[in-house]
Amino acid sequence: MKKGLIVGLALVAALAIAIASCSRAGDTDTVIATAASGDPATSSTMVPLTTTTFVVETTTLALTQEPTTVKYATRFNEGDAGGKVIRRFVDYVEGATGGAVTFEVFFGGALGSELEELGLVGSGSVDMTSLALPAYADRLPLASFPLWAAPDAQAAIDYAHHLVLDEPKTSLLIQAEAGVGNILFLGFTSGGGNVFVSRRALAGLADLAGKRFGASGFEPALGCEIVKTNSSRMRDALAEGAFEATRASFKGSIDLKLYEAAKHFVWDGVYGAGSPIVVNLDTWARLTPETRAVFYEAAGEAADLSLELDSAYVAEQLQVLAGAGVAVGSLGAEDIDTWYQLLFDYSAQGCMSRAQSLGIVDDMVVVLTEAARFVGVAWSPPAATTTTAAPGTSTTGSR
Repeated sequence: MKKGLIVGLALVAALAIAIASCSRAGDTDTVIATAASGDPATSSTMVPLTTTTFVVETTTLALTQEPTTVKYATRFNEGDAGGKVIRRFVDYVEGATGGAVTFEVFFGGALGSELEELGLVGSGSVDMTSLALPAYADRLPLASFPLWAAPDAQAAIDYAHHLVLDEPKTSLLIQAEAGVGNILFLGFTSGGGNVFVSRRALAGLADLAGKRFGASGFEPALGCEIVKTNSSRMRDALAEGAFEATRASFKGSIDLKLYEAAKHFVWDGVYGAGSPIVVNLDTWARLTPETRAVFYEAAGEAADLSLELDSAYVAEQLQVLAGAGVAVGSLGAEDIDTWYQLLFDYSAQGCMSRAQSLGIVDDMVVVLTEAARFVGVAWSPPAATTTTAAPGTSTTGSR
């Protein structure tokens, strides 16, 4: 993982946020204390970043970690790729701390579904989880930026880490927002790639124009006739000819057995950032700086394993597709750029709509502007970028 400044939230009070920041190099703890603006007309719900910053360097002498047991809850089964990634994280921490930190891992949603994960870890019922981030767009809107990147899975992880962990102007905002829910982001894993699935040969985006396109959510602006279809019905509807093409995650296309209904798969060149590893802030406060550094290293190990498992899965499933007589191709570079721009714009529009309703437009503009710069797409905020909030009100946190 990159060696950058990692921000963890320590306290959230009515008019102040204290952010505890730990270097991933493990040498320094930095405390950044900020005071809320007295101006009730600010459009940002985060504490302004223009206030005084205090930096305190602590000793570099080894600190002894008190023995502690960490409860990790997950919807993933232990044998799933997600479960194996968590096991890598756990084993790395236990080994690197010499057993000072041990884990109890609750697999298979034993303590709660993906819709309960944020509440579990935020409340302290458990210490950690691999968060199903798309389920919390209204509660973690700044962290729900367009979560895709091109041209590969490593790029998607690097992009998410840049915004959430490494770039101060965005990580301060995103981690502060997470801190309202009493959590800290430690790192992201791979979310895998995506494919167009078509009944007929598909050489590029132009071939989709005028075609009936099955979609359960996102509607591509490609001149298609959209046929709204529940994802569970996608294979049958495709086989019945209700539409000619659709798009899905590669894993989703395999799980739904879309290859039984259509024989043309085309990689779209866009990859997702998967479930972030998050930790309860009270748990984090009990860890020494050296142990925190180990947790960041373990998150990096988990990300690396997720990439390895993705690659192995794709190789295995390509053999399945070949056996089923499926032709597998990829969009050209120009089409990938066009498609990614459409995806980014669509997601950014949703982000800005949520920001407007929550009163965090300025913060969202900061995140999206840096996101667009990093991935190299064109984006500019709508003309009206400010909202006002009544004094004493807050539009972040639990909703």
